[in-house]
Amino acid sequence: MYQVTVDYAKANLEELCDCTEKEPDGVVIVRENRSYILITQEEWESLAETSELMQDSKLLQHIASARREYAAGETLTMEQVFG
Repeated sequence: MYQVTVDYAKANLEELCDCTEKEPDGVVIVRENRSYILITQEEWESLAETSELMQDSKLLQHIASARREYAAGETLTMEQVFG
C-alpha cells in the first residue's frame, strides 16, 4: 500500500489519483497520526456492496447451505438444469 503525507497529497493529487488505479488497496494519506484512504469510486462501490451483502443474514445462510451441498456432491450439471 502506497503511503504519503497530507502535504505530499496536496501537492501531488493528480499523481495519487493515477496511483489508485494501480494500488488495489488505495493510497494511505497520513496527517497527524491519523490515516485516510484514497480509493477509486469503483473500489468504494465494490466495498459498499460487499458490506451490504455481508449484513444480509438470509443470504449468508443460503451461501452456507450451497457450500454444504456442493461439498456433499449435491449439484446439478448445466445440462440437467437447462436441458
